[in-house]
Amino acid sequence: MAFLHEHLILPLSDLIRGEQVYKYLRLLRVAEDWDANQLKAFQKDRLQKLLVYVSTEVPFYHDWFHTHGLYPDTITLDQLPVVNKELMRQEGIERFSAMHFPDKERMATRSGGSTGEPFSFYETRLSYSVNMAAKLRTWYQAGYHLGDRYMKITNGKRPSKIKNLQDLANNCLFVPFYSITDETLVSILDRIEHSKPLFIRSYPSPLYLLARYRNSHPGYSHRPRHIFTTGATLPDAYREEIERAFGCDVIDSYSCEGTPNTYEIPAHDGYRTTGYYGIIEVLDNDSNHVTNGIGRVVSTDLWNLAHPFIRYDTQDLVEVRDGKIVRIMGRQCETLLEANGQLLTVHNFTHFFADNFPSVDGWQVVHHANGNITFRLVVNEHYSPADGQRIIDHWSSVLGADIDILLVDALHLTASNKHLSIINEAAN
Repeated sequence: MAFLHEHLILPLSDLIRGEQVYKYLRLLRVAEDWDANQLKAFQKDRLQKLLVYVSTEVPFYHDWFHTHGLYPDTITLDQLPVVNKELMRQEGIERFSAMHFPDKERMATRSGGSTGEPFSFYETRLSYSVNMAAKLRTWYQAGYHLGDRYMKITNGKRPSKIKNLQDLANNCLFVPFYSITDETLVSILDRIEHSKPLFIRSYPSPLYLLARYRNSHPGYSHRPRHIFTTGATLPDAYREEIERAFGCDVIDSYSCEGTPNTYEIPAHDGYRTTGYYGIIEVLDNDSNHVTNGIGRVVSTDLWNLAHPFIRYDTQDLVEVRDGKIVRIMGRQCETLLEANGQLLTVHNFTHFFADNFPSVDGWQVVHHANGNITFRLVVNEHYSPADGQRIIDHWSSVLGADIDILLVDALHLTASNKHLSIINEAAN
C-alpha cells in the first residue's frame, strides 16, 4: 500500500497540482546520508546562487549590496542583515519579493504570526514541494508512510476541494473543530476509536485537552503509533498528559515562514533541522551565535525565490546545548522577565498550574503595557477564592508586579485560531 501511494498516487497529485514532492522525496533520501561537510557544501552552493539572484531581482537586497559596496559572491552569511516581519511591513512586502518571478510558479500564502496579525507573502511551487518532501521524510523516521491512516485535528475546514481529494487519496481523516467543549472532545475521541488512525497530528493545546478528558473518562482504548505535534510550544506537562492518555510517543516539530522543518526523532535526543532546505542560526540579542543557552531562531530559506527569507528573525526562542536545539520555547513576545532579569516562558506557568491547581482548566497570562499582569483563568467546580489568592501571592512575589485574576468561560485565540499562553502587550 505504501509503495502504491508513494509511487503512483503522489506523482499523480504532483501532476494535478503542478508540484514536485515525489521528485524531491526521492532526492532527499540521498541527502540523509550526507556527512556534515557535504551538507555545508550544499548549503554554501545554494546560498551563493541565492545571493547572486537577490542582488538583482529583490529590491531590498539590490539596494543593500549597492549601499554597502559588497558583492554577493564574496560575502558570508554573517555579513548580511538580520530582517524581521516588522521591517518587511515598514519597507513594503514588494521590496522583499522578486520582481520578475513568474506568476504561475508562485503561490500567495499567509501566516498569523506571534499575535495572529496576518502576514502575507509568496512561496513557490518548488519551495513548497521541497519543504513538503522534507516533512514527509521526518515522518518516515517515526514509522509513517504514505497511505497509512492518520488523523489531522485542526481549527476550521479544508480550504479547497483539491485538499479534500488529497485527504481521501492519502488516507487522511481531517477533523475540524471550531471551539473546545466537552461535546467536541467526546466527538473527536469517538472518531479516534472508530477510525483507529495509526498517527494523529494536531496543535499541542487541543491534544492536551483531549488527553485530560480521556484520562478522566475510562473506556477509550485505541493507541496510535505516534502523535505528531506542531504549530505551538509543547510544554513538558502537555507531553506527559498526552502520552499517558494515548499510550504512545509524542513527536514534536517546529516551523514557520522561511524556516526549515525542525523536528524530533523517537530517540528524543534534541531537535534536528532539515538542513538541505535551509539554514538555522540561533542568535542572542546582540546577534552573536549561541552555542549553549537561549537564543532567537534566525533562518535562511534556500529554495523560495519568489519571496526569499534570508537571515529572517522568527522571534522564536529555543534552547541549545553544544549547538543542538534541545527545547522549543516559543515566541519572544510570549515571555516575561522577573525583576532579577530571569526569563520566564510558558513552561514555568504550565508546571505551576499543572502541579498545584487541578481546579484550573485553562490559563492565560496577560502582561499589560503598564507592567501589571492579569491571569485569565478557566476554572472548574473545585476552584475557590483561596486558590486565586495563592496564585496572586506567588506571582506577585516572583514577578514584582501587581497581579489580578479574571475568571472567563474561554481563552482568547489569535486571528489564526492559535492559543497564546502569554500575551505580552508591552512588546506589541
